[in-house]
Amino acid sequence: MTAGAPRGRPPSPLPPAARAALAAQLAHDIGKYVARGACNVRAGEPLPAALLALIARDLYELPGGRRASARFAELAAPLRAGPPQPALERCAGLLAAIDALEPAVRAGEEPALRRAAALALQVQALLDAFAQAQAERAP
Repeated sequence: MTAGAPRGRPPSPLPPAARAALAAQLAHDIGKYVARGACNVRAGEPLPAALLALIARDLYELPGGRRASARFAELAAPLRAGPPQPALERCAGLLAAIDALEPAVRAGEEPALRRAAALALQVQALLDAFAQAQAERAP
């Protein structure tokens, strides 16, 4: 085990530049897409049907037909293989909460849509901040 590495977890197998590139891809492929429709949800304003459909697609049908949580798990796996990454763990939890809302979101239940949209914006903020932090560590 490398000096300074947390007990029980190996040091990150990725060099800083690769970590930064993967973090940027997460911010784009997950953060940008899950928040695309969510950023148009305004408190006190009605949710148009087209926006409801967009939010469901953004969360559960990313390009390639995959859910955001599945794509996140795939992309984040190499970053999560090393030391704990609290931002990524938090994102995984938020995406799991979004997945749990799927039946209500697809049924058009406004409270669930608003909750899913708020969670999606949190995912975007966390992934953007994570990508920025990784970019600052890269040479």
